[in-house]
Amino acid sequence: MIRPFSKIFFLLFLCLISAPSLALDIEALRFGQHPDKTRIVIETSDKTEFKSFLLSNPNRLIIDLPQFIWQAGESTPPTGSDIKNVRHAVYKPGFSRIVFELSRAKTIKSAFFIPAKAGKNNRIVIDLERGASAPNVHGTLDTTVENLPPARQPAYVPPPPETTYKKPLIVIDAGHGGNDPGAISPQKYFEKNIVLSLAKELKSALETSGKYRVKLTRDNDTYIKLGERVNLSRSWEADMFISLHADSINDPSVRGASVYTLSNKASDAQTAKLAQRENRADIIAGVDLSHEDADVSNILIDLAMRDTMNQSRFFANLLVDSFKANNVSTLQNTHRYAGFAVLKAPDVPSVLIEAGFLSNSSEAASLSSQTHRAKITAAIRNGVDAYFVKTRS
Repeated sequence: MIRPFSKIFFLLFLCLISAPSLALDIEALRFGQHPDKTRIVIETSDKTEFKSFLLSNPNRLIIDLPQFIWQAGESTPPTGSDIKNVRHAVYKPGFSRIVFELSRAKTIKSAFFIPAKAGKNNRIVIDLERGASAPNVHGTLDTTVENLPPARQPAYVPPPPETTYKKPLIVIDAGHGGNDPGAISPQKYFEKNIVLSLAKELKSALETSGKYRVKLTRDNDTYIKLGERVNLSRSWEADMFISLHADSINDPSVRGASVYTLSNKASDAQTAKLAQRENRADIIAGVDLSHEDADVSNILIDLAMRDTMNQSRFFANLLVDSFKANNVSTLQNTHRYAGFAVLKAPDVPSVLIEAGFLSNSSEAASLSSQTHRAKITAAIRNGVDAYFVKTRS
């Protein structure tokens, strides 16, 4: 998986090595205003022929040159010079043209080339004076295509390998499993079974959209360690990790879905207790930095985690909006955070969703219903869509 910043550097590198290397650079453009004339000086990297002439309706001074790279930046004509604007472009294959837009008719008094000497660049000098004259051409450049000037040929650069677009990979993690049932409702609904059904239904909904690839950390009643769930996500090069759970609390009146992201400090005491229950083994899944200096390693991990946590929070907020738009009951302060071990992949945006409370008999019955789970599935799918539309547009 190529991260966004890696793509930027790769494209910049290709631009640098593939730009054509032409024989001529325009290094500076200067003006001099004198009582009887306006002097234009064009500094070039190499000796060159040129051709200059005037056009009317509108009034313009034209200077044709072998195709060049403009390095001169912007230059403002002096007041009183009657030069309104300067532009340049490729005129025809192998040749470029500089156009000086004039506010009145002019005459080319003189036009000549000065070779480089005494630390000064090669220079083309054009002197303009007021008044119209019969059309005439100064300079010796032949601009027929058959007389293209030689150019320094760029070194051969093989084309980059063809890449095919990969759909984002979503890893869905059904919490608990095997000998770890998770929360248990008064009606004996097990969290591990409810979230496995929800994970399979969400996988089907995302794959049916045609936009995503989807993997499950477990697709049966198996217990997987928290660290292994994280490692699976990273080994598959996931673009997103969604861990599904159902909560339980001593107060049976509490109900509603919530979304959690990683933080070293819990947003509230209830969330801290929830993280403690979920974290059977609190680990941080790290990248292989065994050959790096300890300080460098800490900086790299911190930078990766910071960006990933920001992406996770962004996704969580989109999920909250989607839950509410799909009429899924939510807790107050729906987006919460704590040190959930299963969210600690440093390079995969990750959220933990508590679909509701099994300690609430009514919500436990709803969560066991495919109809209610379909509402939750639709809300999560819409949140995933919104995330990738905003981050990949």
